[in-house]
Amino acid sequence: MTASRFDRLRPRIEPAEPAPTLDAEGKRALFSSTEVARPGGGIRIECSRCSQTTALTPTAALRAAFPALHLSVVIGHGERQTPIGLLRRRRYGSWLRCPACGQASWTRVTISL
Repeated sequence: MTASRFDRLRPRIEPAEPAPTLDAEGKRALFSSTEVARPGGGIRIECSRCSQTTALTPTAALRAAFPALHLSVVIGHGERQTPIGLLRRRRYGSWLRCPACGQASWTRVTISL
């Protein structure tokens, strides 16, 4: 084959930079929310050592909860929180490894409903 047979084909031109994808009010606006997404189940662990509060998914909370010593757990949401367990008066009723600092310490486990 000679080069004269391919005269009708245009040579390929590579783009210098990929075109930026702008989605001002398209699919992103339809499928996104302006609210902060909470993990399903609303399980929070507050550490007495580092004073950090960590929100966990139910799977991550189960992984963090064992091995541990749970003397009380708080269940509820907002003003309607109820401690359940042996030591209800104690603010930090669970001894477990904090997800934020990685140290074993007394924590407060809150399950939001």
